[in-house]
Amino acid sequence: MKKIRILLFFRHLLKTDPIVWVFLAFLISYLLFFVRPVFFSEAMNFPKYVPALKPIGADLKNTLNVSSEFLVNKQTPYYEGDDFAYPPLTILFVSPLLFFDNLTLAYKIVTVVNVICYVLITLVFPFRLGKKIIPLTMLIFITGLFSYGFQFELERGQFNLIAISICFLAIWIFHYRDRFRYLAYILFTISVQLKVFPFIFIFMFIKDWRNWKNTFKRFLLLLTMNILALFVLGPKLFIDFIEAIRNHTNNPYIWPGNHSIHSFITQVFEVASRHDWTWANQYARTAEIVLFAIVIGCIFIIMFQSYRQRQKTMNPVLLLALTIGALIIPSASHDYTLSFLSAPVSIYLSSNMFSARAENLRLRFFLILFLIIFSFSYFYTLFSYIYKSYNYIFVNNFPALFMMLLIVTLFSLVSKPTLK
Repeated sequence: MKKIRILLFFRHLLKTDPIVWVFLAFLISYLLFFVRPVFFSEAMNFPKYVPALKPIGADLKNTLNVSSEFLVNKQTPYYEGDDFAYPPLTILFVSPLLFFDNLTLAYKIVTVVNVICYVLITLVFPFRLGKKIIPLTMLIFITGLFSYGFQFELERGQFNLIAISICFLAIWIFHYRDRFRYLAYILFTISVQLKVFPFIFIFMFIKDWRNWKNTFKRFLLLLTMNILALFVLGPKLFIDFIEAIRNHTNNPYIWPGNHSIHSFITQVFEVASRHDWTWANQYARTAEIVLFAIVIGCIFIIMFQSYRQRQKTMNPVLLLALTIGALIIPSASHDYTLSFLSAPVSIYLSSNMFSARAENLRLRFFLILFLIIFSFSYFYTLFSYIYKSYNYIFVNNFPALFMMLLIVTLFSLVSKPTLK
C-alpha cells in the first residue's frame, strides 16, 4: 500500500504545471547568485553589479559623436582603434537625437524607448501569439525587468533591444499580416542596418518549408536590400565598414561579459596556460570550430524539423535557437545583448513545448528534468558575473546559452509547437 501511495504521489508530481518547475529553477538561481553572495558573508555585500562607466550612456555618446563628425565634417566613422562597427545607415538612424543639445535628454529618450521595446517583445508579443497572458509569461517578463543584461543595456545607452524589436515586429507581420509582407521586409532591413546580427533571423521569413522556389526568391530579395543599403552613403563608407567588421571580428574585447564562442574558448585556454597546460593551446582553434559546428548543426536540425513537420506558422523553437545563435556566434557579443533573450524564451515556454503529454512516467520525468535545466540555464544569465564563481567557465554565460540550445534542439525532436 505504501509503495502504491508513493507511486501515486510521484505520478501526481509529474503532472504538475510546468510553471512550478520553471519557478523552482528561478528560486535555485536566485539563492545561488544573489542571496548567497550578498548575504552569506560577514557583512552584506553589494559589489558593482553592472560595469558602469562615466558618463552614463557611454555607447550612445560615442555613436552620436561619430554621427555628428560624419554629417558635419564628413569624417569617416570607421578608423583603427575605434569600437564603432555598425552599418553606415546607423549614422542616419541616430541623427535625429543630435537635435537635442543635452546628451542627457537623448539618453533618457533612448532609455524610455528601450523599456517600451522590452515590454512589447516580452509581454505584448507573446500575448499576440498565444492570445492570453499566462503565469510563465509574467514570470519571464518580471524577472527580465530586473536582469543584469537589461540594466547593462540601459546603462550603456545601447539599442540592441530597439533593433531586435523591429526585427521581431517584421517576423510577426510576415507570418500573421501577409498583405503587409513588404513592410516586414523593410523593417527587417532597418533592424539589420542598425545592428548586423538580426540578419540571422532571415530564416524566420519562411512561410512554406516545402516551397523552396519562393523562399529562395524572398531570401534573394532580402539579401539584395541589405547589401544595397550598405552603399547608401557611398562605396567608400561601405569598404570602411567591411574593414571595421573584419577588425572587430578578429580582435574582439575579451572579458567575462563577452559570451561568444570565441571569447569563451580564448579565456578557457588562457586559464589552461596559467596552470602550465600550454600544450592545450594548439587545440584552441579546433575547439572553437567544433563548438561553432555544433551550434550550426543544432539550428539546422531545428530547421529540418520545421521542414519535416510542414511548419506553416512562426516557429518559436527556431526563433529561440536563432536568438541564441545571434548571441554566441559573433566574436564580440557582450552581456547587454542578453536584454532581448527574455522574449523568445517567454514565447518558447508558452508554446506548450514542455507540456509533457507522454504517459510514460520515465519520459515525463526526463522532460521535467530538462525543463528545470533549461530554465536554470536561462535564469543563470539574469545575474551579473560578479555574483558567480571566480572560475571563468562558470562566470561566462556561454555554457548556459549553449546548454539552452542543446535542450531546445532535443525537444524539437520529440515535441511540436502549438502556436497558431
